[in-house]
Amino acid sequence: MRNLWQGEYKLRAGDFDKFDRIKPSSVLDLFQDAAGQHAEELGLGFDSMIERGYLWVLTRVKFEICENLKRYQNVTVKTWPLPPHRLNYRREYCIADENGVVLVKGSSEWVVIDSNERRLLAVADIYPLESFCPVVMFQEKIGKVRDFDTAGEPYVVNPGFSELDINNHVNNTKYANYVLDALNPQIDDVIKSFQIDYRKEVFAGTKLNIFSTKEENIISAKGLNDQGDTMFACKIELNINAKRG
Repeated sequence: MRNLWQGEYKLRAGDFDKFDRIKPSSVLDLFQDAAGQHAEELGLGFDSMIERGYLWVLTRVKFEICENLKRYQNVTVKTWPLPPHRLNYRREYCIADENGVVLVKGSSEWVVIDSNERRLLAVADIYPLESFCPVVMFQEKIGKVRDFDTAGEPYVVNPGFSELDINNHVNNTKYANYVLDALNPQIDDVIKSFQIDYRKEVFAGTKLNIFSTKEENIISAKGLNDQGDTMFACKIELNINAKRG
């Protein structure tokens, strides 16, 4: 069993926004695909987990853009799990160009839940690995996105069928699109880092009211349901020294 997985990808035109910058959802999609393939290789994919009565649940993901990415660029995506804690399973990511230059670094946190009762499980021996890749992408702990008081009218999203995944809830990559649509970034709003905390499952028909606030180069956003529950929270750091394009 390989403790590190890597695959080659070619970036598509649809991975980029109107300013020709990589979409956060496209970065998350690469992470998701790589993690999924590694999980399958380790015997920890969706079907194998369901057979054991388990489900992987992503609780937090963060990435930092280190270099600009380009349309139709060939990239290598690497991913590896870190040794698990009692209830927390961290997985790292790296996207590099053909010369090995790091373009994006990322990290995610997962939990394992009972697929029927939806309660947290501690599965210390879940990985069939004798050793782990020790490299971490962020030395500091990835902290919880801070809350803020809501003000003004929200941007409203009504998730539908095309945004659901095999777990029958909104796929983790879609939240990034919700946030960017709500913010409507301008050309000078160049993303340096992007983090989403997933608080509760969102299903088709769950209306999301998205609020945001900005303080210097930090944007905070969150999605609330009609009952006022925070379903997700997001933190974006803008690169104030970045060049346009």
